[in-house]
Amino acid sequence: MSKQKKGQSRKEKPNLTSLFLSDFRPKPKITISQWADTYRFVAEGLSSLPGKWNTDNTPYMREILDIFTDRKVNQVVVMASSQVGKTEVGLNMIGYYSHQEPSAIMYLLPTDDVAKKFSNSRVKTTIESTPVLAPLFNNRSRNAANANDFKSFPGGFLTISGANTPNNLASFPIRILIQDEIDRFPHILTHEGDPIQLARQRTVTYSNAKELLISTPTIVSRSRIWEAYQNTDQREYHVNCPDCNHLFTFQWEQVKWEVNSYNKLIQGSVYIECPACFHNITERERREMVKLGKWIATKPEKEIPGFHISTLYSTMIRFSILVKEYILAQEWLEVNKDPTKMQVFYNLKLGLPYDEVFADLDPDLLARRREFYDAELPEGVLYLTAGVDTQSDRLEYQIIGWGDGYEAWVIQYGVIHGDLTIDKPWNSLDQVLTRYYYFVDGRKLPIMAVFIDSAGNHTNEVYRYTKSREHLNIFAIVGRAGEKSLINGMSRNNIYKVYLATVGVDTGKAILMRNLTIEYAGPGHIHFPRKEECNCDQNYFDMLTAEKCETVYKNGYPKQVWKKIRERNEALDTFVYGRAALETLNPNFEAQRKAVAELPVFQQENVVNKPQERRIFSRLSR
Repeated sequence: MSKQKKGQSRKEKPNLTSLFLSDFRPKPKITISQWADTYRFVAEGLSSLPGKWNTDNTPYMREILDIFTDRKVNQVVVMASSQVGKTEVGLNMIGYYSHQEPSAIMYLLPTDDVAKKFSNSRVKTTIESTPVLAPLFNNRSRNAANANDFKSFPGGFLTISGANTPNNLASFPIRILIQDEIDRFPHILTHEGDPIQLARQRTVTYSNAKELLISTPTIVSRSRIWEAYQNTDQREYHVNCPDCNHLFTFQWEQVKWEVNSYNKLIQGSVYIECPACFHNITERERREMVKLGKWIATKPEKEIPGFHISTLYSTMIRFSILVKEYILAQEWLEVNKDPTKMQVFYNLKLGLPYDEVFADLDPDLLARRREFYDAELPEGVLYLTAGVDTQSDRLEYQIIGWGDGYEAWVIQYGVIHGDLTIDKPWNSLDQVLTRYYYFVDGRKLPIMAVFIDSAGNHTNEVYRYTKSREHLNIFAIVGRAGEKSLINGMSRNNIYKVYLATVGVDTGKAILMRNLTIEYAGPGHIHFPRKEECNCDQNYFDMLTAEKCETVYKNGYPKQVWKKIRERNEALDTFVYGRAALETLNPNFEAQRKAVAELPVFQQENVVNKPQERRIFSRLSR
């Protein structure tokens, strides 16, 4: 055997010291998109482009991903349509901040159920299909900790939670916070506050914390992602026309097409028109334009980066598909006077909030919809709430039952006259709010939440009344016009230290007016009782429709305001308060349906609901 050359064995032997120290060398600094392009794999069945991740497939996502590695950036807002890869932003962040910069990560979704499904269907498969992530999360010593909602890895952990559970938002500090689909978050958690703010408090101990707010928008008046986007530099993705090189953004108004005599799309007729030279941009040209596009801030004076992207930029969705969906939504709106399909198109395809236009409602037509219930509580009622309005000489209240999809049944409207500075009217209100209400078979429900207006001349009396009844979910409120959310927090910042909820009355009125246009039983529809003692007479419907929404312009910007068209509007206000009170219960209709079905049957108490006294104003009373 020939002799080994000098130094040959030294080359073949591993240098154990170098191998050991290599584990402690800092990883080269890379951006999130570079990490994804290098390491990320997309599982089969989760994308039309499975396999090795390539950011070039969604080039508009590169800047969104990479901006998180800017030390000056702590918060990023993304308002996006569906089918543009927005969920992949969060998944790539999970991969980067577990592999490159191990951190405490929270991924927050609207509910625990959604979080569980997301964990199983997206996060788990992403980890398993990405070779550098699987060993981090699958170490045997960590298997017990890696449940659906909590996964540990060296140097950090990932918790995947629902925004509807306060306990999820009130434990350990978080450095990386991803809040996904925030327009579907509950607006308030009972006695806790806004879940977005609660989660954000978890990041305050980190000077290098990162927060992503991402969602498709909903309605202008209550979209949380739209509100957040208004406070950013509002970046839009710009492309150059292949014919004249004009720089512009894709807008739906630029999409052109032709239809036949049956209003059906003529195949091959769809194109995007350049707003400068009117060049007909084809599908192939669009793909190249998107690849070379760039983000431009339209409000550069703002510090928070914000991005808006629509399906018009998605090279995986053809123009013709979008046009067909728009035609169907437009036909539905014209035939049924129902904007829901058009709203879906604006939200999911254009990534824009929908601006509702409310038709004038005829109180006479609404009164004709009254029906006889078979009991105090019709089948379908799962929750009971009440709203109470205070006037100088009376209390006016409304009791409402709620079912699946926020279908509503007005149970009773009433007026209690009296001097509100003494106990008598308040004692009468107690008799209404603290009794049980019965189904036809003897099952019964209490009123589960009550909101009482504290504005006006009797603020102290309302505070005194609610302070001793908060354990019954009876709370004082103040209405605020212009607020985006239905409930905008609860605080004890008042002289009596009672819980005081701030209700976004404009949002509540918008919800009510939209639901009043739904003519058939089902989600959102409102039922009215015909029995005289329920007090849903013509006066009630006049009050329910006593305001209309108008658009006014302030400093050149449109703004929706509600204006009275009739003096009395107590039925409208109390309905809004009852709807807002429901939010404090974080309603889970599926679970509540089972609970109500299993209620014990009782013999109904002899409760006589006399028609409430109404004061008649006439010349004879002067």
